[in-house]
Amino acid sequence: MDIQQLKLLAGRVRGLLEQSRHSIGHNQSLDLIAALPGLRNWPEVQAFPDRVAACELDQVSTGRLVFRLKRKFDLDFSPQSMLAALHPPGTMKEPPTPQIWPTGSSPGVYITDSQDAINALLESYEEATDGALVYAERAGNHWESRIDLGEGGLWSSGLQRVPSGTLIVVGPLMLDQQSWTDSSEHLHMACLIAQGAQHRVAVLIETPAPATMFEDIQLMVASAHAEDDDCETALLGLVDADGQLQLRQPFGGQRPIPKRVRSVATPDAIPASVRTQMERVITGQTAGLLLLGSSEVRDHAAIELVAAALSMTEHAGPAARIMPRHRSTPAKDWQVPQSIQELPFLPSPESAYDQGYRRMIFAPSYTPSELLMRFSDDCLLISGTYGSGVDEVFMSALRFGSLRNEGDLLSRIIAILGVKNIPGVDGTATVSDLYVRQQKPMAVPTKFEDLIELLQAHRAVRWQDEMGQLLSAGTITSAATKLALQRNRGVAEFLSEWSERSQARGEQATPR
Repeated sequence: MDIQQLKLLAGRVRGLLEQSRHSIGHNQSLDLIAALPGLRNWPEVQAFPDRVAACELDQVSTGRLVFRLKRKFDLDFSPQSMLAALHPPGTMKEPPTPQIWPTGSSPGVYITDSQDAINALLESYEEATDGALVYAERAGNHWESRIDLGEGGLWSSGLQRVPSGTLIVVGPLMLDQQSWTDSSEHLHMACLIAQGAQHRVAVLIETPAPATMFEDIQLMVASAHAEDDDCETALLGLVDADGQLQLRQPFGGQRPIPKRVRSVATPDAIPASVRTQMERVITGQTAGLLLLGSSEVRDHAAIELVAAALSMTEHAGPAARIMPRHRSTPAKDWQVPQSIQELPFLPSPESAYDQGYRRMIFAPSYTPSELLMRFSDDCLLISGTYGSGVDEVFMSALRFGSLRNEGDLLSRIIAILGVKNIPGVDGTATVSDLYVRQQKPMAVPTKFEDLIELLQAHRAVRWQDEMGQLLSAGTITSAATKLALQRNRGVAEFLSEWSERSQARGEQATPR
């Protein structure tokens, strides 16, 4: 490069700044362009012509210019975008050769679900680059020559100054309902970095559905970016078992046909007192919410009720189970009835819907209420949770999310069932609380407290009535009920009132 070329490049930088509404003079642009050969100002350019002659227009030199523009004008450019801007139009048709590992695989995003594959890649990269630095999250932080990405992770601004072609190890990223949005944004940023800085990004994935991993990743990136963003093109392939970056074209294939599993469950777990009403309201329904709750505190709350609901909803098509989160003890995911074990275990409603499933079992504690609104219009969503009153079960569906009007969810509900289990004289007795979709449209209140009162007022079966009948018949006792349901709101107060009424009735019946 010579001084005349620098002057031409100074004019292009001046034009870029004008586009960003920063007007500078000719001399200021000359001082800025001095950053390319690593000099402070134009007088130094004239004083050190050897430095100018040795300078090349590449990502290293444009990285220095980008840093100066950021510091002086708070403008964000990448070295790659600046390199493209400074080249004369039509002279930069092919992307520049990566500075690190120039003969390696194309810069882009490569995925795997194997930590061993990541380890093999690190070894291959070290050998091919003679020990070049690796930037890594937890999946690669055991490597000796790595630099931890830290809290900023892929959003660290310093990554823009790293030589192109550098290996960045990301993850592990969890594909489950709890992490779906965060992992999608992570993957989107990985694609932007791979595109903009020409890095090689290896992503370690943990998913319950490895057979559809590539399709899920493609779906996640597509859902996380803007319409005019073509970052999906950065998804190139996989990290194989030998640590090689292999191209995969197309990256995501055709989704498999939904697997239809005939449920072996029966409706017997639904209490007999409400079973007929439940079957009546569910018949023919293919979209909406079935919210089920139980007073039993357990890992998979109300799971028997969920299994029974599967047997009542066969008409709604193939069913899938959504993975709420990754457990430290994965075996617990399978401590469920056989009818649920047999279902495809998928990472999110988005993935299940994309595969064609329209009946899903979800965990409300990990599913945003906004997502329930989105999918319940076209899918039948079934959940089990802790809670034995319709109000408690309904509130569990709102536990995660930020609906502006909670009443919007009420129109999507087919039925809410809460079941109280009480040790009785002849075994466990059940008390039901049931709300079913109203035949006539209702005016839904805007205040949450009024919404709860509306739910309770329109119950088809009230737990207070059933509990009173069982107490009167001697099937259960007040003491056993109070002990079993000590965590259930309103039970102690009801038992106290029932006892007072019983005593009053007994005194009135006593002859004077």
